[in-house]
Formats: sequence, structure tokens, C-alpha cells
Amino acid sequence: MRKMSTKLELFVLFVFGVAVGVAITCVFGPFCDVHVHVLEGYINAVNQDGTAIGLTIEPGGHEEAYIITGATWREHGGPWYDSFPTCLEPLTSGQKVRLGVVYTAPTNGGPGGPVVVWMECLD
Repeated sequence: MRKMSTKLELFVLFVFGVAVGVAITCVFGPFCDVHVHVLEGYINAVNQDGTAIGLTIEPGGHEEAYIITGATWREHGGPWYDSFPTCLEPLTSGQKVRLGVVYTAPTNGGPGGPVVVWMECLD
């Protein structure tokens, strides 16, 4: 039986170490728990500054509020923008949108909660 070379042994140990490190990071850190939830619904209201919306997911459903400041957006099927969404004029309602939302856990005194990471104007 041949003995494995020292270089190959070191390589195998390195790969094993990286795999263990990634597994530990996923178990004890927030990195493997991030899922984007896609929500689609109608705007009930855009605030006066255009930075937050009320959204109804289903007709007759309850309204949920989201801050949209900093979210990337696009018109249906178009290019992505980092500016203010032109489909959401302040104090308007009725627009159909799709949101990508990440729910964050409270950390270091921060409240956590839903964060809109992208938005698509469907109307």
C-alpha cells in the first residue's frame, strides 16, 4: 500500500479545514440563513417623502408597511436603478409591485425586521 504524499495530505487537511469553517460559520453566523421572500401586491399608500409604502398582498388582506429607501428597483422587465422609483409618486396608491424582502434578526440593539432589497413596478 502506498503512502499519501505530504503535499496531498496537506491539501486534504486544508480542504477539510475550510469545509469545517464554512459549516461552523453557517451554524453560528447569519450568513446561511438569508432568504429573499418575494411579495407581490398593491400599494395602499406612498408616504409624503416617497420613502415608505403600505402594501396589501391579497385583495381584502391586511396592509403591511415597508421602508423602500435604498432598495434597487425597476419597471417591469426593464433595467435596475438605484434612484427613486418613478412608479411611486408621493401620496399615490393602487400601483402593483413585487418586492424582494429579507427578514433580519435583532442584533446589537438594532430592532431587526423586514428590509426591502429590491422592488419591481408591475403597472
